[in-house]
Amino acid sequence: MRAIIHSAAIATLGALAIVGAAATAAAQSIQGIEINQAIGAQKDGNLKFVAGKDTVVRAIMDAPVTVDPSASSARIIRNGEPIATLAPRSTAAAGSIVDFLCPTRSACGNWAAGSYEFDVTVNGANRSTAGTAYVFHERGQLRVLALPVRTNYAGTILSVQGDAWKSLWEFTRNVYPIAPDKFKWTTRQELDASAFDVETDEGKRGVWEALANLNPPRCAADKTEEGCFDKIIGFIPARYGTYPTGTGQGYTFGSPANIAVASDEDAAATVAHEIAHNFGIGDAYNGGSFACRANPTPDAFSGSDFDTQQPVQCTAGRVALEGVSGTLVPATHHPYEVGGRGALGNVAEFMGSGGLQAQFWASQDTWDWIFDRLLPPAAPAPAAAQPLMTGPLHRTIEFEGYIRRNALSTADVTLAPWQSFMDDDVVPDTTGPFMVAAVNGAGQRLASSAFTPVFDFPGGKGEPATHLDLAPFEGAIRFPEGTTAFRIIRNDQVLREAQISANAPSVSGVSLGVGTVFNGVTSISWTATDADGDALWYSVEYNPDVTNPAFDYEILATDLRTPNLVDDFADIPGGARAKIRIGASDGFNTTYAESAEFQVPFKPPVVAIEPLAQTTIPAGEELLLEADAWDLQDDLLPDAALVWTSNVSGALGTGEVLVVYDLPAGQHVITLTATNSAGLTASSTVTVTVSP
Repeated sequence: MRAIIHSAAIATLGALAIVGAAATAAAQSIQGIEINQAIGAQKDGNLKFVAGKDTVVRAIMDAPVTVDPSASSARIIRNGEPIATLAPRSTAAAGSIVDFLCPTRSACGNWAAGSYEFDVTVNGANRSTAGTAYVFHERGQLRVLALPVRTNYAGTILSVQGDAWKSLWEFTRNVYPIAPDKFKWTTRQELDASAFDVETDEGKRGVWEALANLNPPRCAADKTEEGCFDKIIGFIPARYGTYPTGTGQGYTFGSPANIAVASDEDAAATVAHEIAHNFGIGDAYNGGSFACRANPTPDAFSGSDFDTQQPVQCTAGRVALEGVSGTLVPATHHPYEVGGRGALGNVAEFMGSGGLQAQFWASQDTWDWIFDRLLPPAAPAPAAAQPLMTGPLHRTIEFEGYIRRNALSTADVTLAPWQSFMDDDVVPDTTGPFMVAAVNGAGQRLASSAFTPVFDFPGGKGEPATHLDLAPFEGAIRFPEGTTAFRIIRNDQVLREAQISANAPSVSGVSLGVGTVFNGVTSISWTATDADGDALWYSVEYNPDVTNPAFDYEILATDLRTPNLVDDFADIPGGARAKIRIGASDGFNTTYAESAEFQVPFKPPVVAIEPLAQTTIPAGEELLLEADAWDLQDDLLPDAALVWTSNVSGALGTGEVLVVYDLPAGQHVITLTATNSAGLTASSTVTVTVSP
């Protein structure tokens, strides 16, 4: 997150549909009240608001006004109960819009779900939204795993420099209809993918597969389980395609993994761009993959259809932002960065390309479409209907591989190593044109699971759609007793039959060396054998606290061919009851073995405030503070863990975003202190001078 200290005047915006009761007669009147979480004038006049998301209340005046704070306020009422009364945001000059911001998220009741009413007064003129329902809805969550990738550019091996990639989540959370506590951004240690050359198609696929495999096998059966991710973002250090003059900004071979260039100026917009494809949002740049029904592109742009890949042009009357290959988000739609830059001018939809980070924002189309698809989880069954104990464990196997578009024989199917596991969820049998079937020695089908390979999908950012002849596939299937083979089937034709070995591998002796506390570079080793003489593949998983049901094993490395791994424990979460688990697979049968318990020291948070240089504001003007804080144990820290203080005024408040009013004149050293669940702290400071 870019931390911001902001004191600019709010720009005058365009016309707004008037809502609420008639304005009180006054020399200057309030023409309308706008509630804004990212885009003020929503599509088709919709009022799609997200519970828990930072919000600004805006009074649209009939003429420029110099605000009298003593006669101006905004009352927030939820479900008939008063929640907060906000002071106006100070401005350096008269303006036609008056903004009211929460000093902290908690001061506004965390914008909890419910029906809201807003009663606004500016210089004595009053207006209310009574009669219009502003309902704040619960939305679903997004869990993203982000990590740097050690990358091979035709023999030149590079690593991502610095920690800037760790905070590239802020833009996505700002422009998506999602609450801060529903956006999970987990950072992990560097992935060494230097064995794959990203200057080749095969190498690009290898990096993608290494990232995709960081979702544990159990996630193929139930993606909602602890330790599973909706999206995995691997950051590479530079553009590919004839490095160092490459043009590639990022790519994917399908969900959940995507590769993005960390050094790109608009890398934060790339993160939002790629995740949006998972919701059916199309590219907004000329020559891209268009989803006209979701986010129409400018009429002058040509591309391919998101679903059919046939040539298409949208005809919804959209135009491009000048100088950017992206759909215009006009200032009249009121794009707004709450807790940041405030009101924005003309910008481009973040599904575009060829612009600077500051030029991208959400459009009416992307906000509306994602809101309807970011559904909250279904309500749990009544307590009486829930089982009192966990059911029996079932043997399941995660399958994965590659298949040709018009596969006809064994040569058209490539299988990756499969891993089996025990789970209390039962994977239901499904059938379809493409499927995997478990059969016994007599060829009788015991289980089946359909899969849908994706041969066409949006290309890398700024590039045309990608068409694959050999597409990845993955899923999970029951592994019943008596299974002797798995068949890959297309249109009822068996393309490939993989025989199951009689014996599962044996694995033991998981060791981390001498001692019980490990930090920094650590060597992990184990012993494994296979009675059938099969080649073995290994996965290494880590659980920081095996006694806590809130934690589960997460992948440190997978598809290893040798029984050892050297990893840097300085970049993994700390834990007092940690274990390593090794999975040894012969391609189908998997055996697991755990280490003895050990300790990994807890790590402090990482915090930042920008800009670091001294900042000056006039007395009487509010100070808008925004923090950057992340933690290996807790991921993004809650507001209560972020404490702001001044060496002059003392405690200022808590939270990721803080509005401070009436700082006394003088020089203030503002300090942000972050504390994680382990009690460890980190701080950052900035000097602010308040002029008389």
